[in-house]
Amino acid sequence: MNKTRGHMATGDRRTLADALNALIAKKAARDGADSVADQVIGEHIGKSRTTVWKLRTGQETNPKVETLEALAQFFGVKVSYFLDDERAVAADQELDSLAAARRLQEAAERNGVKGINARLGSLSPESLLTVARLIEELGEAEKDE
Repeated sequence: MNKTRGHMATGDRRTLADALNALIAKKAARDGADSVADQVIGEHIGKSRTTVWKLRTGQETNPKVETLEALAQFFGVKVSYFLDDERAVAADQELDSLAAARRLQEAAERNGVKGINARLGSLSPESLLTVARLIEELGEAEKDE
């Protein structure tokens, strides 16, 4: 297996570091980089920032179950996210959908659109983001007028 700093090479099995870094990237995009600093994560899971750094960089590959449970709770996933590639893919898709729905809801509220969730609940994350961008663009255009 060819791993560099906890990142997986093409065709290799996903590592704990890969799984953790994927969650960190999603949370940083949603809540800002400060929300996923090693110190912040460490405080939430009861570990040091060094422990978080070691997990993130692949230097620690066999944490205790309690650590995985705390990480899962912090990121809003099941422990199996860190252990099962197939479940991780499904969880990533669910997280993408939730992030897209959240952005859409925020865009709608900022621009006075009401009752949108019931109508758009069956759209893909990509479609939800497209609708959110459209609402944001329309809102900006109206502000400029």
